[in-house]
Amino acid sequence: MRRRVVARCCCLALIFLVAACAVYWVRYRSPLYQTSVTVAFVTKTSKFQGEVYGHFTDNHIYMALATERYFDNPGTLLRLRKLGGTAKFDYKVAHWGNQELPVYGQPYASLQALSDDPQESKHTLDLALRLLTQKLNNLQTSAGADGRVMIKWEPIGDIIGPQRQGLQRGRSQVGIALLAVLSSAAVIAFTRDRNTPGPGSGLTGGHVAGRRPVRRGASLGAGVGAHP
Repeated sequence: MRRRVVARCCCLALIFLVAACAVYWVRYRSPLYQTSVTVAFVTKTSKFQGEVYGHFTDNHIYMALATERYFDNPGTLLRLRKLGGTAKFDYKVAHWGNQELPVYGQPYASLQALSDDPQESKHTLDLALRLLTQKLNNLQTSAGADGRVMIKWEPIGDIIGPQRQGLQRGRSQVGIALLAVLSSAAVIAFTRDRNTPGPGSGLTGGHVAGRRPVRRGASLGAGVGAHP
């Protein structure tokens, strides 16, 4: 019994020590930084009047989708990495609906770079924007565009980041705490004393001290002798 208790306490102490070290590592030693920007595909001319983001055509939407397929290509990601962009990169075109049935109505795209190094996150996004510019020019010049009226990308607002991702740290800590609780429950279940009788088991399996049952004949004889 004593060995089981010692083993249980040692296992629980080890679990909580590992969990505490993991929480410390996630919170202070392994942060993730994200740099992101949202761009719009637009066409500007010298005769253009009005808000540029209010005049979209199907060509702008097709250009956004073409560049999305370009960045989904493993060869493009490999080229980005060879240029020095080692952060995790993601390119998505804005749409309505869901992932199974997306509806593309406006040529907006979001670019995100995620890394444990804030400078690497920003550097990867800058390289991706450079590749985006080259791809837009190549697609249009190969189709016969003369360069005077071209679809270009423009940032909507400023580049955001690098920002430390607090949600990632929170989820990691919750996961570590849940794992520690489940591990503790498993240790307690496997190290409990299985030979300890349960409630009420002493009435059937064990010896219970008490009055010896009196036989019916003895009680009758005692009664006759006591009352002549």
